[in-house]
Amino acid sequence: MNTKLKKVTALIPCYNEEEGIGAVIRGFPIKRMRMYGYKLNIVIIDNNSTDRTAEIARLFGATVLFEPNKGKGNAMRRGFSYVSRTKPDYVVMLDGDNTYRSQEILRLIEPLDSGFCNVVIGSRLGGRISEGSMESLNRMGNWIFSHLVRYVYRANVTDVLTGYFAWTLNALEQLRPHLKSNGFAIEMEMVTKMARLGEEISCVPISYDVRDGEASLHPFYDGMRILRMFAKNLFWNPAQPKIQRVAFVSDAVMPYNQGGKERRLYEISKRLVCEGREVHIYTMKWWNGTKDIVHDGVHFHAISKLYPLYSGDRRSIYQAIMFGLATLKLLFAKFDVLDVDHMPFFPVFSARIVTWLKRKKLHATWHEVWGRNYWLGYLKGPAGILGYLIERLSFMMPDVIISNSNHTTARLRLAGFKKEIKTVTLGVDLKSINTAKTANHKSDVIFVGRLLSHKNVGLLIKAIGIVRYSFPDILCKIVGDGPERKNIEMLIHRFRLEKNIHMLNLVNDHQGLYGLMKASKMLVLPSTREGFGLVAIEANAAGIPVITTSHEDNAAKDLIHEGHNGFLVEPNARNIADKIMYIMKNPKKMRSMENIEQYDWHFVAEQARRVFE
Repeated sequence: MNTKLKKVTALIPCYNEEEGIGAVIRGFPIKRMRMYGYKLNIVIIDNNSTDRTAEIARLFGATVLFEPNKGKGNAMRRGFSYVSRTKPDYVVMLDGDNTYRSQEILRLIEPLDSGFCNVVIGSRLGGRISEGSMESLNRMGNWIFSHLVRYVYRANVTDVLTGYFAWTLNALEQLRPHLKSNGFAIEMEMVTKMARLGEEISCVPISYDVRDGEASLHPFYDGMRILRMFAKNLFWNPAQPKIQRVAFVSDAVMPYNQGGKERRLYEISKRLVCEGREVHIYTMKWWNGTKDIVHDGVHFHAISKLYPLYSGDRRSIYQAIMFGLATLKLLFAKFDVLDVDHMPFFPVFSARIVTWLKRKKLHATWHEVWGRNYWLGYLKGPAGILGYLIERLSFMMPDVIISNSNHTTARLRLAGFKKEIKTVTLGVDLKSINTAKTANHKSDVIFVGRLLSHKNVGLLIKAIGIVRYSFPDILCKIVGDGPERKNIEMLIHRFRLEKNIHMLNLVNDHQGLYGLMKASKMLVLPSTREGFGLVAIEANAAGIPVITTSHEDNAAKDLIHEGHNGFLVEPNARNIADKIMYIMKNPKKMRSMENIEQYDWHFVAEQARRVFE
């Protein structure tokens, strides 16, 4: 027996396969594979199923990825991105409907392991087809397509439309950047492009059985797409694509700022670099020394000196104007894609001028929509009207808006934005959260965030004052800093809650922050305005429920399933106190959100990459 097991990842794309997925997972000969020196990782790509596919897969111990864009091609590209990060020795693909026998996986791996070839295709036409599993018309079409590919592409294949493949990691990495198909034409695209890439392909006989559940293949419609893919790739050039140069404009960036939008830009940028993009961020001069620096492979350029972001407790208008004017310097920058942060609006107008003159498409990332009423409350009198008009005008500038949440997307539509909107959310580092050590000092309640007026931390303090009468030893930790800190400290002193509420500065070490969350029983986020609510996902991933407000401007509410992973309340102290006491009395009843994998940063970066393509 080999002392070091070779890693094999089985990718299974699924759309509503609850009837067959359990049998597929059970069928893998895991013990036998270990005897031959292989360690298997089973990965399900849930293609926005509406049944219990993901739930059943998790019960059988599989890793579940989430792909919201329907289509087998979309699901497989999501899976291929995953294996590009995890680096197994071999990758196997098969369907989740139990038509392909997972127990035959060793038959596909052996030719790879022996060095006979670097791609193996499971051939149904050369193997055993169960009665009733393939219609005569489908068999004839497959036979014709397979012979055409063998003759035209000189590929050693006998079943070009099979769903059972195996690759060495290197072969798959050579193929992955070239795959564009969304649907069932993915198999034809893979085979024809592998042939053009000169891959060594071999076929092995496999079994093919009657599927469990209903089929989602449409023979005529998908057949035409497959034919079109065959013809299209006749003239495909396998030359490596040009390196894409992506430019971001944002006045605040990590590691100098620790907000959600800054973290989002940082995580997406460094992953785009790993995907082979050249990434440039244009910002203010937050650092000492030269104007241009490189961090984690990302190029940072200072296009203006550092202006304070805030004037008192409000964003500085002077800073917004000066940074907006500085954005015009991108007229002299080289880029293929430009994405500008919509806040504080003025850079959007400058970026529009730049992209018009350079004949480029303008992308803008939108974090929240304020609207007329909020502006009139934020800035009094004519200034509020002016702020609202500037926001409305800014909607007209981008060609594509990249929204950071479904909530923001809906608000943009409601505000009348008619052009293309792509939703690319914030995310979390699930691996980092899972590995974080629980802090030694436990708490009952934790708040994490910037201390701003709309965060309503004062309501949390009053709620703790109410809860104290039932739970005298209740301990709340407030983690953060900001303009409201002194007011919060005064309120704690006023209610004599110094023993029950501890103020902590914002923790820059994410592992330390996740440890504090794991050491608490719940997160309370009393905010009435959140563009997304990243901290709610982090708390759920750390295993604790979330209490937040049902206010219409609070996007975090969309992340909460009432009574499942948290509670929604009216923004008042009494309601917050009631839910805190409920969780204190029923600590085991809460669960984390479903499909939390879709918020992993790797998935978020993959979504951004597709938008920029």
